[in-house]
Amino acid sequence: MQLIVAFTFMSFVIFPAFTFAQNPILFFSGDLRGEIKPCGCAEEGDMGGLLRRLTYIKQNNSVNRIIYFDLGNNFPVPSQQGDLKIPLIHSALEKMNPEVVLVGPNEWQNGLHWLDSKVPYLLSNQSKKLNFLNLKIINHENHQIIVLGYLSPTLVYQNKNDSPVIFPINQELLTSWRDKIQKNIAQFRILLFRGNEHELNLFEKSSMFDLIVAGSNNNDELNQVLKMEVDTRDIPMIPTKGQGILSGELDVNGKIIPANRENDSGSLSVSWLGRNIEDDPELLESFMSYDDAVKELFFRNLELKKEHLKDSPFIGNQVCAACHPKSMDVWKKSRHANAFATLEKLGKHFDPECLECHVVGLKPWTTPENSSEAIRKFEGKRGFLSMELTPHLVNVQCENCHGPALDHLANSKIKPAMHNPDSVCVECHQGSHSPLFDYKKYWQKIKHGP
Repeated sequence: MQLIVAFTFMSFVIFPAFTFAQNPILFFSGDLRGEIKPCGCAEEGDMGGLLRRLTYIKQNNSVNRIIYFDLGNNFPVPSQQGDLKIPLIHSALEKMNPEVVLVGPNEWQNGLHWLDSKVPYLLSNQSKKLNFLNLKIINHENHQIIVLGYLSPTLVYQNKNDSPVIFPINQELLTSWRDKIQKNIAQFRILLFRGNEHELNLFEKSSMFDLIVAGSNNNDELNQVLKMEVDTRDIPMIPTKGQGILSGELDVNGKIIPANRENDSGSLSVSWLGRNIEDDPELLESFMSYDDAVKELFFRNLELKKEHLKDSPFIGNQVCAACHPKSMDVWKKSRHANAFATLEKLGKHFDPECLECHVVGLKPWTTPENSSEAIRKFEGKRGFLSMELTPHLVNVQCENCHGPALDHLANSKIKPAMHNPDSVCVECHQGSHSPLFDYKKYWQKIKHGP
């Protein structure tokens, strides 16, 4: 896999050999998608996070003039827990001091009222209904930089009965932008872009920009894609989920020099934010406050979920052990048997985003396709509520893979709901949580019979 290969030489590129110079170093990142901190479940996928990004920016800013551009799309998908992440993301962005932050589709989906006025959000194709930055002029000694930002209307919802809030790329938009650029004569012109290849081609053919950097359209963090292809050349694209930073030095002639030529993405180089970059202590208090808020939310929602306990179809593996002692012996020796303890050590045993893969039935259960009516009656039922209320459902157990066993307990002829439990593995063993997952190899660690 592309990202795993990158680890073989990552130690050489995490901190490019910048030397103090008058030339500014341009940094590009973003696309956090709510991944404020890597879960750390597997070292191979332990990349990114706000704490490491802030450390990296500070350390490089101490020896160079860093000009940081954020491509946005940092918000999570809308949820109660996501609402708690947004102030934390804004707090971190303010400390990173970006010149601009492009408004992204996740910001739009959560609602523009969430956007902090202290953060310099940029949207150059906005209508007069919005009040974000249209452009930004940056002066640095002998350099003058102008930056614009484009968010494709195809990525956001707009009421068709109202006039557009953001405009697509067309000749009218290009003419308007060209006039703005000419009125603000700048040596170097940057476009922060989030859209499709057709739109990108139109911007590239306009020859208005010296550098275009794209927000990530890649959903697979294990196979990082660092470019978008257009007719004439490749356009650098930031790593997905904020796992790395693109950078390049802007020389006196207005040319970009990759900060590290061993690992570049077109005109820019990439530095991965791995475990060897420490968490910035300035953000630790904010993260502790976030964890406290998540814990409070957990207990608040717990009161609403207690009704589910009365008709839960999950019974816990201590009941299973009576008829399946050999399987129970295998389970006790596996890491699944200590899944909850790993969260307790990190203080994350109240965080639903972590709990769902460390307990039984936290999320409403979804029945498999072609299930019988007897199985479908369990649709939407829950299991684990808390350590105090449902201690028999902590850790990864039989019912995580085989489904609710209440009916099987009453009548052994009724088989567990999941006939192909291997399909369940990838619900947790996926992405950066388990980048080396291979069902055949992992099955050998927990192989058991009936």
